[in-house]
Amino acid sequence: MQINGTTLMPHMNSTNTGAEGTRLINEEATFQEQLKAAQDKLNGSKSTTKIQTMTDAEVAKRNQEIRDASVQLEAILLKMMYTEMWKTVPKDKLFSNGNDNAMEIYRDMYNEELTKKVAEGGGIGLADFIYRQLTETDPHKRY
Repeated sequence: MQINGTTLMPHMNSTNTGAEGTRLINEEATFQEQLKAAQDKLNGSKSTTKIQTMTDAEVAKRNQEIRDASVQLEAILLKMMYTEMWKTVPKDKLFSNGNDNAMEIYRDMYNEELTKKVAEGGGIGLADFIYRQLTETDPHKRY
């Protein structure tokens, strides 16, 4: 193998002569063939590369998917925040009746739905910020 004019060969010593040495040389030849094929493919594709642009419908669909993912991410983060906030509330024996697990499940489902609705309604603005960051074409714009 050559890099910047320097020839690099597999290290041969007394332990890898014979079959092992032959295997190393064959691997080197295989590597050289793969490297040459990759370089040829790269050089050949430069002239035939065509930039593909998205249609307006594809852009709108992509932007809607980004918007939905941003809202879902905000909902997940809000749910984590709500869950941590509930940990600070003292346990109430009046409503648990010894079945604290059921109350935890109910509270978890309630938090999940509540945070989905909060995020869909605008939330704390995190979804909008994420959406703008992912769809902005000017990387130097400040918010």
